[in-house]
Amino acid sequence: MLLLRSLLVALLLLPAGSLFAVSKEEQQMQRDIAQLQSQIQQLQSAFDTQLSTLQTLATQALDAAGKANTGVSVLTATVTSTLERQLNQSLTPVAGLAAKVDNTNNDVSDLRNQVTDLNASMNKVLRTLADMNNMIKVLSAPPAAPPGGGGAPSAEVMAGNATRDQNGGNLDLAAQEWADFIKFHPDDPTVANAQFQIGEIHYTQGKLDQAAQDFQSVIDRYPDDKLGPDAFFMKGMVLKKAAQPTGAIKAFRDLVAKYPKSSQAADARDQLRAMGATAAPGRGR
Repeated sequence: MLLLRSLLVALLLLPAGSLFAVSKEEQQMQRDIAQLQSQIQQLQSAFDTQLSTLQTLATQALDAAGKANTGVSVLTATVTSTLERQLNQSLTPVAGLAAKVDNTNNDVSDLRNQVTDLNASMNKVLRTLADMNNMIKVLSAPPAAPPGGGGAPSAEVMAGNATRDQNGGNLDLAAQEWADFIKFHPDDPTVANAQFQIGEIHYTQGKLDQAAQDFQSVIDRYPDDKLGPDAFFMKGMVLKKAAQPTGAIKAFRDLVAKYPKSSQAADARDQLRAMGATAAPGRGR
């Protein structure tokens, strides 16, 4: 009985002690868990705070970068616009000057051609005046005796008749009369003019090959006559019109070489420049 009572007491005491020990451990564990939870909450709070700070900084950095990009874009656009405006303002006078230079060159070229044509016209007028003067002399002279012995009319009469018919448009008749003048008065001081007038007639009629030969005859037969420069120049003009640039250039160069100080030589230089040639072969422009 005593043993049973002791065993019962032991059993009663054992659960109570065990329950107390378990309860104590649980309390300690609960305290540790609570402490851990508190630390976790603190860490979470600190993390949230830092994350919020980082997000704020990141937002500010992005805003600053956006503003910086906008500023750079605006600055770039402003600089580009300013440079383009200044470049256009700088190039405008240059373009205008280039256009003026081109226009001036064209005007000078046109003026040179006009002067050349005017000189040629003046030379022709002077020759016409000389012919008219000869005609006046013929008309003022006493009438020639009727040909009884088969002799040819005088040089003055023949020159006057040829000049009259040439000025009147009777070119074929005038050419024959000038040819007769050369035939019957080969030693007359004005015989070179007769040959030159035949060249003028053929040139007017468009008989360019004959005209070139006529002016060459003046050059070959009467090398010392005052019409030499005119013959060279007209030969060059005939060959140029006949689309024979090589022959024309040679005629103009021969004129410049033989009569360098004549007005016809100046006209020949203008023609050579217009044809893209030089006054002497082998030289630069």
